[in-house]
Amino acid sequence: MKSLVFFIASVLFPCGLCCASLAAEDERLLEEISRASFQFFWNEANSVSGLVRDRTGKDICSVASSGFGLAALPIGVERGYVSYEAAKNRALSVLRTLEKSNAHHKGVFCHFIDLSNGNTTKSGYENVASTVDTALLMAGAIVAGEYFGDEVRLSAERLFARVDWSAFVNPTNGQVFMAWDMNGPGKFEKQTWDWYSDETLLISLLGQSSPNSVYRLPPETMTNWNRPVGKYKNGQPFIYTYPGTLFTYMFAHCFYDFRHTGVDSLGVDWYENTCRAVKANRDWCRDHSSEYASYGRNLWGITAGSGPNNEYVVLGHPPRGAKDNQGQYGTLHPYGAAMSIPFVPDDALAALREMRNLKIDGRPIWQSPADGGYGFWDGFNIDKHWISDEVIGIAQGPMLLMVENARSGLIWKLMMQNNNVRQGLIRAGFKGIKAGN
Repeated sequence: MKSLVFFIASVLFPCGLCCASLAAEDERLLEEISRASFQFFWNEANSVSGLVRDRTGKDICSVASSGFGLAALPIGVERGYVSYEAAKNRALSVLRTLEKSNAHHKGVFCHFIDLSNGNTTKSGYENVASTVDTALLMAGAIVAGEYFGDEVRLSAERLFARVDWSAFVNPTNGQVFMAWDMNGPGKFEKQTWDWYSDETLLISLLGQSSPNSVYRLPPETMTNWNRPVGKYKNGQPFIYTYPGTLFTYMFAHCFYDFRHTGVDSLGVDWYENTCRAVKANRDWCRDHSSEYASYGRNLWGITAGSGPNNEYVVLGHPPRGAKDNQGQYGTLHPYGAAMSIPFVPDDALAALREMRNLKIDGRPIWQSPADGGYGFWDGFNIDKHWISDEVIGIAQGPMLLMVENARSGLIWKLMMQNNNVRQGLIRAGFKGIKAGN
């Protein structure tokens, strides 16, 4: 396997560029998407705690959604959607609420928490302290701390420093547990992060970036998970995830600028790896457009989200570890293409233009921000004449952050300037990171 992994780095060709010079119509489209997505995080937050709803219509906070909401605040200021002071105060409300929250195990927060006060709740579908949701929360806190400084930075650092990542390491295999079950006496769930996904990557990097040396993950947690290599048809090989769904190649990339980290200790260029995964997703959808009306040359980006009949679907494609269909094919989620802009900008923009104007039985899948809408509904399925009636934070977040990274690189710049983050990359063995540069 190692020879194939090194092959990924040895034939590196940049497959995407930041959209430094967009056509005016494309800039208008991305601005409209950004404004709409930001409105979700601003309007769907509790007025006192600042915590963000998991999705529209649900009075519960997901900490991952709030993490994306924290990272959204600098975008809102830079784009002129809100004032600096209003955004800074929102960040402080969120972080201070979390500092007082009881909804964590050794600093690892519950997936779902009370929207009004950040404490434990049983309103979500699970009552667990989640390592990946906490990683997304901490990444957002770091970004907000870097941008606003002062009390925001101090509060973010306190939250980050109290996360005991090391307590979540399975002593049997050295992998990180996915969650701690908060029910009854509490216990670790059996599942560990044993396979590459951007969730595993994000946890591994943040765990090695902790300002508290006692709580850090050991370096081997960056390398002791499965890294299977495959390809789609005649495409280039890449390390694939178990579900093969697009968001599992994106979460760490929302924050880390892997274009400038160099390869990791096993020779993998993760930016290039995600480029290849995006192209495979695009090509799979194009190849199956005769079977599903929702897929086509400019309709691609299958990932996870709302599905018909109120079913949450996790749609993937080969190469992947899973063998079943994992949901209803023919469903598409616009944030899949939006996340992909830094990797295949022309194809992603073409997909967003087509979806922006798409209607199913006369109903648009786009809600105008000028009318208070949040942009794209979460998903649609043309064959089933279905459009989602909700907007989800963990879809809006990657869409907003990756669009901004393509436009300005703002989130990447803020994350990569954090000294703890840089030290974590060095500990993880990335070749392009030097102390202090």
